[in-house]
Amino acid sequence: MDYLIEQKLEKLNPKSLYEKKNSIRHIVQDIILCALARSGRLDNAALHGDQARRIYFDPDGFSEDPVFSLIEPDKGFRLDTWLSFIEKELAIYGFSFMAEIKEKTKSPDIQAAVISGNTRDHFELCYDDPSESISETDMIRVKLEVNTNPPLYAEYTKKNCTFPVPHEINMYDKPSLFAEKIGNTINRAWRNRTRGWDLYDYAFYISKNIPVNLEHLRARLLYLEYVEAKEDMTIEEVRNNLCYRFREINYKQVKIDLLPFVKDPESLNVWSAAYFCDITQKLLES
Repeated sequence: MDYLIEQKLEKLNPKSLYEKKNSIRHIVQDIILCALARSGRLDNAALHGDQARRIYFDPDGFSEDPVFSLIEPDKGFRLDTWLSFIEKELAIYGFSFMAEIKEKTKSPDIQAAVISGNTRDHFELCYDDPSESISETDMIRVKLEVNTNPPLYAEYTKKNCTFPVPHEINMYDKPSLFAEKIGNTINRAWRNRTRGWDLYDYAFYISKNIPVNLEHLRARLLYLEYVEAKEDMTIEEVRNNLCYRFREINYKQVKIDLLPFVKDPESLNVWSAAYFCDITQKLLES
């Protein structure tokens, strides 16, 4: 096994089968970013979503799949031009993954691919353990999404990353990431798909005193076709919409969904509509 990968696994220090699989996935995600940066494929693309939050605040934490938006919209963009660079870079470090375009996506603006490798093979590579408890057909999958015509007014910053080798990527700045998270929190609740991680991250951004990029949030809510969205939405109207959604949430169910993944489950005890409405009064625009 490559020495850099071995060092990274030691730092992540996974214990359970679940943590070990997530550690491999975490490393694969980082190698994918490195591959795309080194190939120049990220010159007109910015990382956002959960993985961007991880890079800012918790580099060794686990995250969801990488999500990008083009900085300048491009109707002729083709995600398949990214895939060979990903496969080659992963192979350098001993990972046998195949990248394939996902034909159906939730929006005509979004192109997606799935990068997958056999779990047992990579357990044997990374832990010298094929783990008989893992099915021979079990796969580690990383989904990659690129929005070719994203909502306007996001702000960007460049971030230097060091693993597996130094590289630089474009990312949404923190207020724009917070705008994305608020958009998801409001819109998913409206569609009765409240995710525990949306609430967890929302409280996290508030705790860090990060303001929201209100202009980008307005554009994002209009893009998502949220029923209350409008071009001149004020910060007070955002607070009111959030509180309306917070009062509709089944917090017992949300907590149950999160318990396996939260290091301190007791930290969720305070979660309630009153709690989230209270912290929302601290929400400010950038």
